[in-house]
Amino acid sequence: MTQPIASPRFSADEVADSLGVPVTFLGSGAYGDTWKAGAEAVKIICVDDYPRTRLEREVDGLTRVNSPYVVDFRGLDEFRLGGQKRPALRFEYIAGGDAEGYLNRGDLLPVELTPGFLQGLLLGVQALHKAATIHRDIKPANISLRHGDWCQPVLLDLGLSKQMDATTITVYPGHIGTPPYMAPEQLEGRRARKAADLWAVGVSVRQLISGRHPFYSSGKKYSVDEAFSELMGGPEDLPPDCPEEVKQVLDRLTSVVEHERGSSASNLLRLRKQR
Repeated sequence: MTQPIASPRFSADEVADSLGVPVTFLGSGAYGDTWKAGAEAVKIICVDDYPRTRLEREVDGLTRVNSPYVVDFRGLDEFRLGGQKRPALRFEYIAGGDAEGYLNRGDLLPVELTPGFLQGLLLGVQALHKAATIHRDIKPANISLRHGDWCQPVLLDLGLSKQMDATTITVYPGHIGTPPYMAPEQLEGRRARKAADLWAVGVSVRQLISGRHPFYSSGKKYSVDEAFSELMGGPEDLPPDCPEEVKQVLDRLTSVVEHERGSSASNLLRLRKQR
């Protein structure tokens, strides 16, 4: 599991010359850098050996979905950087920043906005799952807030997504995703199903409410066995002022028993019934 890169692989001048417009660096991941270019966000694949099948999978997943809670894909291009052509995915630019940025600044999810935030994430996951796509890497860094509004979350980065109706390119057992947000079944090296996305939503929302990971201590490294033991101990309690309907849904989503998490539809129904 490759760790994200903190700085861009190419300078802003190089990227601006290649794209033909002024650019602003937005962030880096394990395989690419994302820049604001005009009214769009452009994710440039920077590693030389990025599998074409993975790129095609991400594009396929993005083109299947049409939801305000999943980033809008605008097209695939190629740009010359570092002496070779590199693929680049174009998206809508979402002003407002990602949830991890808010978390790092100590700007936590206001308790009164948790129902709207959780509903938006579940609607985004539902749209992906209806399109036979599993995200496999939901986490605060991959959740943007449209206009900075907690009630308008947008799921980003389908680079690790999997189409349920396609042949997998993942060799199991193996670990796909970001360790702190992996469901127990992923830690065991089993295939990520829809329930793994629901788990990641539950973990992310609990963390954004409290400012702490619900299972792991900050800065501590865990072996797979140690991580699994922490998960089996259950999540940290939610704040007492957290809405009851949110508590009920988050407790379901972070159940270590896969089938107890339900579906995006059943959790949306529970959330709405209580409101």
